[in-house]
Amino acid sequence: MILSEAVHTATLKVLIVDDHPMVREGLAGIFARYNISVTGLASNGQSAIEMFRAERPDVVLLDLRLPDQSGIEVLRALLAIDPQTRVVMLTSAQGDASVYEAISAGACGYLLKGIEGGALAEQLRRVAAGGKALPAETTEKLATYIGSRKLSEREVEVLTLISRGKSNKEAAQLLFITEDTVKMHVKNILQKLQASDRTQAVVIALQRGFLNL
Repeated sequence: MILSEAVHTATLKVLIVDDHPMVREGLAGIFARYNISVTGLASNGQSAIEMFRAERPDVVLLDLRLPDQSGIEVLRALLAIDPQTRVVMLTSAQGDASVYEAISAGACGYLLKGIEGGALAEQLRRVAAGGKALPAETTEKLATYIGSRKLSEREVEVLTLISRGKSNKEAAQLLFITEDTVKMHVKNILQKLQASDRTQAVVIALQRGFLNL
């Protein structure tokens, strides 16, 4: 019992990476109540990498969307510096593709903003001890993605251009493929996303995390 209490109360060092000042400061205030030391507050990917090199926190709490680069890019950069880095994504992005990409890239957990402070502290301690922060909703989204028909890289490129208002002809010219090939990709996209038209396909892709505009 004494050992268990010691492990639970040991100071945990966390680096917070989020582009919203209120989120960073709010998390820092919450962590102060749970014996968690904040080693840095980074507002973008470059600052996060620099702070990580200098402080080497136990866990990095990382947003998926940052102004200079994606959270996935930062995650990969941190793991390149130290493959043992423990990173937990804390984001509002709930799409199954977003969850899958983060976990596949090496994240130790994926939590949604709005999680209760005590629960967040507990999840971070679990990760620092070598575990995973994968609540039931995250596991369900992983299962959804793995069991669904996934968009290919080319289909994502086509859908990205469609989301920008490009016609089939314009998309074909930009991707150096034929217009018929673009039409084939659009047909496959609609089937895979179970969308009735191009606009609905874009909306569904954004919700699931296939697109990040």
